[in-house]
Amino acid sequence: MNIKKRLISFLSASVMMLIPFQGIYASAETPADAKDELTDGTFTYELIDGSYTIISCDTSAIVTDIPELRNGYAITAIADKAFVGCNFISEINIPKTVKTIGINAFAGCSNLKKVKLSEKMTSISEGAFMSCPALEEIEIPDSIKSIGNYAFYGCTSLKEITLPESLSDLGTMAFAECSSIEKIDVSECDGYVFENDILYDKEKKKILRASAKIAGEITIENTVESIEPGAFSMCGELERVYFPQSVTYIGEDAFGYCAKLKKADLSEGLNKIAPIAFKYCYALESADIPTTVTEIGEGAFYNCPNLTRVIIPEGVKSIGMGAFLSCTGLKQAVIPKSAEIIEDNAFGFKEDSETGEYARVEDFKLSVYSGTAGEKYAKSSKLNYTVADKSIKKTAFVIIACGLVIAAVVIALIIMSKGKKGASAEVRKSDKAAKEKAEEESYKKIIE
Repeated sequence: MNIKKRLISFLSASVMMLIPFQGIYASAETPADAKDELTDGTFTYELIDGSYTIISCDTSAIVTDIPELRNGYAITAIADKAFVGCNFISEINIPKTVKTIGINAFAGCSNLKKVKLSEKMTSISEGAFMSCPALEEIEIPDSIKSIGNYAFYGCTSLKEITLPESLSDLGTMAFAECSSIEKIDVSECDGYVFENDILYDKEKKKILRASAKIAGEITIENTVESIEPGAFSMCGELERVYFPQSVTYIGEDAFGYCAKLKKADLSEGLNKIAPIAFKYCYALESADIPTTVTEIGEGAFYNCPNLTRVIIPEGVKSIGMGAFLSCTGLKQAVIPKSAEIIEDNAFGFKEDSETGEYARVEDFKLSVYSGTAGEKYAKSSKLNYTVADKSIKKTAFVIIACGLVIAAVVIALIIMSKGKKGASAEVRKSDKAAKEKAEEESYKKIIE
């Protein structure tokens, strides 16, 4: 299977599910002998437990209001994918009789701008409005207790959302890749905190979503333990992020499409970099992986063409498929002995965006240890490589060199957190320059 397709599937399995259903709903006709079904030319209904469920809508229909009754029966539900392909609908009002809307119910409605939900609903289902690029306004009633995974994923025109007081569960990627979202109003919702353009859970242990207008350098608070999937996706003005030691997990697509992100200062304590965490970070220049990381997920740094420096320390056990695919600026990497799994195209390959074919990156070279997964990968991939069976003395040197990098990061974080407000711009600039110089010198020693 094409690697790009597999990488995309990590984040949008629900989107992939839409493809085969669009044609079905666009061309389906209600069988003449179907039991308990009714069509009025626009909607097709199914009678279930004494009330109607809308199971499909004519894709050429232009409607605004969903009816409350048909043939004396209340309309209480909208089925999974019922409105898929309905690209002529710009506004929809869901009546108070409706209690549920299904998975992907309005997914991919390309012209849907405004939605009013029923006050009888208690949840917004998984992917209900995902990939609705024109959606600008949605009224979420106080009855809503949960918002499902991917509910508003890819709603690129959505600028503001108000979370109701009743909300207690916000799903994974609910607002991921919402490139225009600026404000999340939680003034009536005790379960979440929106502060300095970042949405947290109540304890501020998780970053759930950042405002798309967040810019420049930011320092993650030391209460944070995880950067949730999609949290900073499409934050196009973000340039640098300082992570505290408290962060143990960076989720899928967490920094996807952060086009101006040059540096992510990862700290010791981080355990996992999830699939496609930094995909399409075109400006990213270096990735110094902490020694506590054991897993680098599939496509973690996919298509970061300006990435020229990567340090993978002893301790990393798994490097996923395409982890550094299409990182065309990366010319060398050292794979540690600890790496047990290195999947296809993890290093040294680029992908043709039109054909999907793979080619080796010119002048790329690996440094590996004999008899390890690194050597096996280099041979099977037909990459240029050198075998470096280093002595304990040299291994100790590498550990010390890595320690210099770690120390520089920790010192920089302390300086940034304590002196960010009080220190002058010149002092801060000097501190960062010194840190970067120490990192560069350590990196050169490690590679040499």
